[in-house]
Amino acid sequence: MTRRAPSRISAPMELTAEARDDLQERIRLAPGALIAARIKRARRELNGEQGLSHDKFGVLIGGVTRQHLIKLEKAQHRPRADMLSRIAEATGREIDWFLDPEVDPSPFPNVEAA
Repeated sequence: MTRRAPSRISAPMELTAEARDDLQERIRLAPGALIAARIKRARRELNGEQGLSHDKFGVLIGGVTRQHLIKLEKAQHRPRADMLSRIAEATGREIDWFLDPEVDPSPFPNVEAA
């Protein structure tokens, strides 16, 4: 499914301190490989087959560097709550999609089961 990227996320969804802390805990408990795969998939689904480059996606979500996005997609870093909410808003996804394997059982749609 092709998603169209918004021009820029100027005012990301504001989280209360309590909601931010709750989301940060959910990020900590969610499988890192799942979060990484979903971030990568969401970025690639923007604007067609080739998706957005890391540089363009970084600008879209508020000035995140290409290097940091690559580390997120390789599960070397976990996003903070505010970053995940910006990613979700930019890609038109619910935050739960990034954290819960039950929302979409296959985070790797192009990989055949072994």
